[in-house]
Amino acid sequence: MKTGLLLLLTGFLIGSAASATEVTHQQLKGKNGKGHYQTIRITYPMGESGRSDVPRTVMEISGNMARITTVSNRRDADAPLQTTYLDYNAGKEIKTALLRGDESIYTVRSFSLNQGLELLDETEVIAGYTCRKAKTVINTNTMEIWYTTELGMRGSVLPGVAIPDGIVLKVLRNGNPMAVANEVELIDQKTSLEPALEGTELKASAFNYRIQQSRVIAVNVFDHESIYFRDIPKVTQLEADKVTRFAQGSILMRKVKLPEENAGYVIFAELSHYSEGDAYDRTGSVFIIPTGREHSFFDGLLNGKERLPQYYDKEGKAYQGMVVTDDYFPPLELMRFYTSFGVRGYNHIEVADYNWPDSVLFKQEITDYASLLKGEVWVGAWIGNYVHDGHNVTLDIKYYPQSETRAKEIYPLFATVNIMEMSGQAYPENLFRNDSLTVNFKTDKDLKDGYIRYISTGHGGWGGGDEFNPKLNEIFLNGERIISYTPWREDCGSYRERNPASGNFGNGLSSSDLSRSGWCPGTVSYPVYIHVGDLKAGTHQLKVAIPVGDPAANSSSYWCISGVLVGNADDNPPASL
Repeated sequence: MKTGLLLLLTGFLIGSAASATEVTHQQLKGKNGKGHYQTIRITYPMGESGRSDVPRTVMEISGNMARITTVSNRRDADAPLQTTYLDYNAGKEIKTALLRGDESIYTVRSFSLNQGLELLDETEVIAGYTCRKAKTVINTNTMEIWYTTELGMRGSVLPGVAIPDGIVLKVLRNGNPMAVANEVELIDQKTSLEPALEGTELKASAFNYRIQQSRVIAVNVFDHESIYFRDIPKVTQLEADKVTRFAQGSILMRKVKLPEENAGYVIFAELSHYSEGDAYDRTGSVFIIPTGREHSFFDGLLNGKERLPQYYDKEGKAYQGMVVTDDYFPPLELMRFYTSFGVRGYNHIEVADYNWPDSVLFKQEITDYASLLKGEVWVGAWIGNYVHDGHNVTLDIKYYPQSETRAKEIYPLFATVNIMEMSGQAYPENLFRNDSLTVNFKTDKDLKDGYIRYISTGHGGWGGGDEFNPKLNEIFLNGERIISYTPWREDCGSYRERNPASGNFGNGLSSSDLSRSGWCPGTVSYPVYIHVGDLKAGTHQLKVAIPVGDPAANSSSYWCISGVLVGNADDNPPASL
């Protein structure tokens, strides 16, 4: 749905004026413009006037009542059916809606007429009627209202700006048209405009929220599931639609049914988290396991890390399941997040001037991966911890209607986040030391406007570790450096209220305030889009170089990075809602 249509569904329109047949109107109006008609019907189109398939709003007026309805086109047949009633005698606005599943809701609120209206002398002919101009300011927006008194009734698509003896035919917001009438019909019979109040009555704010959310498709993946480190039975086979735990309970997996058709949607991952006992900030990941090749990450989850493809650094150390091969895709990371220092679980800690929230919400757009987020998909969540009572998460994948999207080609390339850490998957601590991560991969199609969606976070040590020291990331494609940048976050102090167990230092700072390599406690780590342009089908090589710090005492530095190649295929046209 276009943004304009969303506005239209709440009573705001985008339209273009077109003159009606003035002679017919004059014949019907009679002496002084007031005839024997009892109902007036006004049409406000959105889009090109004269076309029958464009959405439009219709306002009907009879006596002291007005009814406003939206007539949509076939593409928006699943939109809520909304009607607004204006009772000018009682000063009441009544809104009703019929949602999907035949759910009915309504709301009633009072409104005052003409608050702050400045009446001006300018005139304009709209739909065959002479209109005068009025102006007001609503929420810092300048509203220009054009109204006619030639019809002998009152009515407005904006309840609070009705003129006592006039009908609003045109509304501009900050100079842009919102509602412009193109047809006025005079009907010689009374129309009953009394609302039928059915279903659930809501406050106006709750009513508007239900309307906004009514077309959102929300798929729940995990509902208040615990993530921890315990001695649990080993899983030997997968069960569909059941939450399954791996790696001592630190990994949740579930096969979910996502919409079969998601063209025309923008997609978000939404994860709510709180501590059930762990006081520390931990690395977390939401991911899917691609199963389109002979081997998958499930080989390691079910049969041990040794069953995963091995990547060897220059010293011969093996890293399991982190890099794409001809018959294997690594996990595709949808969202990297970092838990807070003990939200909810440690909210009993009192620090002056801070009010701890009940949980932390992580929400990130993942529309790039739409071609893999359809049908049956294995979705996982992991939090690295060694605590018996660790963390609790709720995960939803949400689809919001949008007019145009393009299904992209997806190639998961690498993921050094060791999500099987609690089952022995190696830390990538030596992976970049005086070396680079080298990934050889193939693309099946020519890609246009390609980019790598890259997430990079540094970890390890205290003051001397890579977590607290900026490090340059360099990426090379087919021998050419395509980017060099330093992942670094200096805004971590903005999230102190999410971190009740974060230690406070003598210098006035808290541990959660400190700047870090690409992440902050209680936040999502943002992906970086690395442009690669057009890429021919065939074999390519990618290298990632990071100057990892040397071990110090019992501390080691390491980097959690993931990269997915995304691009448009020539034979893949845009899809629209």
